[in-house]
Amino acid sequence: MNILILASARSDSNTMRAVKQLSPVKEYVLIDLREKQIGHYDYNHDKNVGDDFLAIANEMSKSETIIFATPIYWYAMSGLLKVFFDRLTELLSTHKQIGKALKGKKIYVISTGSDPCPPAGFDNPFKLTAEYFEMEFAESLYLQIK
Repeated sequence: MNILILASARSDSNTMRAVKQLSPVKEYVLIDLREKQIGHYDYNHDKNVGDDFLAIANEMSKSETIIFATPIYWYAMSGLLKVFFDRLTELLSTHKQIGKALKGKKIYVISTGSDPCPPAGFDNPFKLTAEYFEMEFAESLYLQIK
C-alpha cells in the first residue's frame, strides 16, 4: 500500500496536479490534511486525544511508500504539513511502536511553487525526518506553477 498525504489549502490544487504528473507510484490512498482534524503538538499529550493524527500515523506505518505533497509557502512546507510534522514527535514518546514501524519506509516529496526550483534547504526537514526514523528518502519532485 502507498499513501499520499496532501497538505494544500485546496483539494483540487496545483499540488494535486503535480502529484498526477510526477508521482512515482500510480496507486495510493489519498489523505487530504485539509479534511482532517489535527491539533498542534501538545507537550502534555492530552489536548489532541481523538483527533486524526494517530490514524494517519498508523496508515503510514502500514504503507510501503509515503508521499508528502505540499505547495511551497514562504520558502517552506505548508502550515498544514508543518503541524503534522510537529506531531511526529509523539511517535518518539507516547506512540513509539508506530514510530519504530516507519523504519524502512520510502518517502517522496512532491512540491509546487512559482519559482523555477525549490528554495535551498527546502528538503532538509523531509530528509532529516527520514533519517531520524530510519526511512529512505527517495526523491523530491517539483513542479513550477506559472
